Amino acid sequence: MFKKILALLFVSLVFNAVVSAHSGKPKYHVIIDTDGAIDDMRAISMFLAQNDTRVLAITCSQGTLAPDSIFVKVNNLLSAFHHEGIPVGLDKRLDKDLPPWAVYTQKIKWASAKRTLPVSTKVSSVELISSVFEDYPEKITLVALGSLKTYAELVEKYPEYVDKIERIVWYNNPYIDTDFNESVSPESYTYFKHKNIPLEVVGNNSDHYNVDEAYQETVKNTNSKYAKQIAWVHQHPEIVSRKKAEHLQLWDDLVALYLTVPILFQTEKAEGEVSYVTVQNELPDEVVNKAISAILESGNQTTNRVFNSFPVAAELYKPAYAKMLESTIENYGLIEWKAISMTNEIHGHTGIYSIIGAKMGIRAMEYFNVGVNNLTISTFAGKKPPLSCFNDGIQISSGATIGQGLITVSDTILEVPTITATFNNQKIKISVKPEIAAQMQEEIKYGVQTHGLLTEQYWLYIEKLAIRYWSEFDRNQIFTIEKL
Repeated sequence: MFKKILALLFVSLVFNAVVSAHSGKPKYHVIIDTDGAIDDMRAISMFLAQNDTRVLAITCSQGTLAPDSIFVKVNNLLSAFHHEGIPVGLDKRLDKDLPPWAVYTQKIKWASAKRTLPVSTKVSSVELISSVFEDYPEKITLVALGSLKTYAELVEKYPEYVDKIERIVWYNNPYIDTDFNESVSPESYTYFKHKNIPLEVVGNNSDHYNVDEAYQETVKNTNSKYAKQIAWVHQHPEIVSRKKAEHLQLWDDLVALYLTVPILFQTEKAEGEVSYVTVQNELPDEVVNKAISAILESGNQTTNRVFNSFPVAAELYKPAYAKMLESTIENYGLIEWKAISMTNEIHGHTGIYSIIGAKMGIRAMEYFNVGVNNLTISTFAGKKPPLSCFNDGIQISSGATIGQGLITVSDTILEVPTITATFNNQKIKISVKPEIAAQMQEEIKYGVQTHGLLTEQYWLYIEKLAIRYWSEFDRNQIFTIEKL
């Protein structure tokens, strides 16, 4: 009974730790190095889902798989989540054999190969990390899901960035003679033992915390695109057979869990700046699984300042909106629903261009996987309605407002609603697809011809049209994105 009460208490603490701090500015700023194992896929998905963590780059280094293979998997995963703006780096292939489990791991797709945007030019991992460090204002945590080789090369080549490293968090079981991650580059571990950089070595030295039916059921019941992707990947026959044979545990997943919910872990000081981190003794599997579920769901939470949670009870909405509420949230998420609802209230009416602007602002944040108040935006919609109404939707959804000094209304006016959005020296142009823009213009023209301009019937027509755009236009389908 005591253990059950303790477990429930932990679940409550975990939930509060994960979902309570939803400012646009994250607590943790991370770069992830992956060696392509299936537990890496789960860990990366958890990092991407966390509201309080900003993933600045992902690098691919040899371990379970060769770097080129990992590069494809990572890019496909980012595309599935619509986070194409997270840059991906590539290490050189090592003159080493891959491990026996590489054969089955290679077969497992992290996501569909279908992409909406081309893969960027391949950049070496060290040069990519250097470019991220160059102007980033916060200290960065380096996450190693494979060996420490990439980060050792970074520090060796660019020692001036040592002071910008918050810490290194590495998955490697310290309680066995040589764990696999260490064996790939043992000299790198030795290198960091003598560096004045905090190194937290996370390991699972237990015989539980398995990827089993209980874990799978928890993930399936988690309302999150990240959870759905993990569930999809784990339907692969190779994974199912290993799960049944109890050959799969939570390994690299624990790094993502530790960063967000350190209360679940215990730390033992080792030599120098090295610490060993393991899950608290006899912590029930249920608690760990629930904590992972909370992390995966945290990305669905809206950023609230006044509300404890954004209201979604149908009786609070007018009939036309109540009717579409459930299906629209199911299709596009609560974050978009809140952005468009607030846009309509602040804008003064349910408008077409303002709704399109709100959807575009959400898409821009999704592309870079950032929260509100993180993008610098220029719009090309001018200052004259109805096109300029688009600017209100952009500001309210993205937090790039006039008051924040994050938005500029360009003197150049484009007929098709367009913005440029910048994050950490990466810049993109997002525009409404020409056929969508033409459809909007034709339907507005019809309203003017049929009802007259700015008449009561015209505004009723515009509201019905805007509601249809809100409920039917998928933000991942109606825009074109170009890297600048």
